[in-house]
Amino acid sequence: MELPASIECPRDHMDRDRMPESKSSTIQDPVNAGRILGIDYGLKRVGVAISDPMKIIAQGIDTFPNDSNLMNRILDLVNRMSVIKIVIGNPLKLNGQEGDSALQASKFAETLRGKISKSCGKKVEIVRWDERFTTVIAQRTQIELGVKKKERQKKSNLDRMSSQLILQSYLDSHT
Repeated sequence: MELPASIECPRDHMDRDRMPESKSSTIQDPVNAGRILGIDYGLKRVGVAISDPMKIIAQGIDTFPNDSNLMNRILDLVNRMSVIKIVIGNPLKLNGQEGDSALQASKFAETLRGKISKSCGKKVEIVRWDERFTTVIAQRTQIELGVKKKERQKKSNLDRMSSQLILQSYLDSHT
């Protein structure tokens, strides 16, 4: 059987020539509007995740040591990845009250807010997000995925996955 020399494709049902022009110039293209950074803050390590440009899917990208270079690493990500919002895990107690960890995360959020406004010259919204059970979910997910015990024992992997779960939870609630 011979194939035709050329095949004409049907016109796209969303033909740009037939689409009405936007009446508002304030509508932003979600792909170009920026990304959201997710942070699982800890005294020793900080897990970091980033959203896709459409703000649908979170991806764990790294775990940083909580040292004197932490703010610089985060500021670099904010600039390089066009971050417009940062979601920081809020480790509430089971009864919903803030404990020591939540107060430390809150202090970190305020310090980061100040550093960003000074260094980046742009406004980046910072949101605190309930992170209860993310570590347990991350541990169970690693087991279900068949991650070897030796890899599961690396806390940096757990922190990165926890930051991803925090950010994904936020993204899911805002779609």
